[in-house]
Amino acid sequence: MFAQGTSVKTELPKGWHLLDKEKDGFYGISVNKAYEFAKTRKLKSKTVLVAVIDSGVDTLHEDLKDIIWTNPKEIPGNGIDDDNNGYVDDIHGWNFIGGKDGRNVKDDSQEEARVYYDFKEKFGSPDLDTAALSPDDKDNYHMWLKARKSIMGDAEPAIDMVMLHNALEASIKSDSILSQSMGRTEYTGNDLDTFQTRTSESKKSQGLASLYVQGQQDHGHDQQGFYFRPDRRGRPGREKGSCQDLRAEGQS
Repeated sequence: MFAQGTSVKTELPKGWHLLDKEKDGFYGISVNKAYEFAKTRKLKSKTVLVAVIDSGVDTLHEDLKDIIWTNPKEIPGNGIDDDNNGYVDDIHGWNFIGGKDGRNVKDDSQEEARVYYDFKEKFGSPDLDTAALSPDDKDNYHMWLKARKSIMGDAEPAIDMVMLHNALEASIKSDSILSQSMGRTEYTGNDLDTFQTRTSESKKSQGLASLYVQGQQDHGHDQQGFYFRPDRRGRPGREKGSCQDLRAEGQS
């Protein structure tokens, strides 16, 4: 869990998000303080529209279905943008993490990534003096360490996941270019050595693929038995007996 931490208590009580930092020791929204403020000022209640900035809402939830906002200018389920605002059938608002066609994005970063990169510059230095941190910074530092472990695993902190992602994207692009140029979907290190490139793009891709092959040779893998086929984890494939085995490894 990557809600803001606290040094006052070790376990989060039920409803901690409603509590007050100064009074209760938890980074909540201080709802009781807000109620007291409204009572002392004798403020009258009025209807308020609340936009949910999160990953989604269950519109049929028993506590929401009778009070959730409904677009009066939209006809449900007719596949038409009745109110001409650019969104089709936006009955209860819109999920802006996706596109105008209503589909979600393929990949999305998690809360751990936001926490990690928000505090990386502040806490990522090897010379950081943790003893000099304020109590709030210590809370944030421990939260950042959890986020870093979730994202980086046991890897060295200096390894940047963005860099690794870019390397993976580059290897996949190179594989696609080489596959088209060589006229085959799988090739060995020896194939790369003997392939005569005709364009600067395929030459660049050949060089990148050769680096992967060299890296595998350095770890004891035979060049002839090595296939450069980056899977979704960014690992080049290695022959296991058949092309089917190789493709299966890429899906593991």
